[in-house]
Amino acid sequence: MNVLKYKYNFLNSSVHWDSHKALPASYKCSYCGTFVTSAEGLPLVKKDYAGNEFFSEPSGGVYICTNCKYPTYIYQDEQVPLSRFGESIEYLPEEVDKIYEEARDSFSVGAYTAVMLLCRKLLMHVAVDLGADENKNFIYYVNYFETEGYISKNARPWVDKIRKLGNEANHEIMVGNKEDAKKIIEFSAMLLKTNYEYPGKIED
Repeated sequence: MNVLKYKYNFLNSSVHWDSHKALPASYKCSYCGTFVTSAEGLPLVKKDYAGNEFFSEPSGGVYICTNCKYPTYIYQDEQVPLSRFGESIEYLPEEVDKIYEEARDSFSVGAYTAVMLLCRKLLMHVAVDLGADENKNFIYYVNYFETEGYISKNARPWVDKIRKLGNEANHEIMVGNKEDAKKIIEFSAMLLKTNYEYPGKIED
């Protein structure tokens, strides 16, 4: 969303902040991941020619999550921050978890190029944690996953896709897109579940 554009439109219109209940809005909270319906927050309202206030259409404003109490801005089918794509994964090493969650955070603010770079870095950290040598090129880590059995043969194209998109984002003039970012997070989550979460649950 072009924040400056919406800020300009907001400041130059009759729409303003108010402090009473808003029209209910349903959304997935980016902070806690819960799907909620909230009418609490700061609604956007309009005034008619007589000065009477009424809710804006479509409804919008800053909504307070009924679960975690954090705020989300919603207006004209735009949500800021977006819900975090993917899911939290258990039993991850601290550094691996930090990079994975940073990729999810980047998605929530529309930083799709950052998602590609972070997931590329994530795979390198995972490979080293699983026994690969440090300070190698990315293709070494791709091969390590396959030869050591940490990914299946059918998963190799996914790792190659992350390598390719990461290279383009890092070395070429390109901008990541939402669909590629979703796919990369999905594959990264599958890799993390297979090698950390599922083995961790078995040990428990």
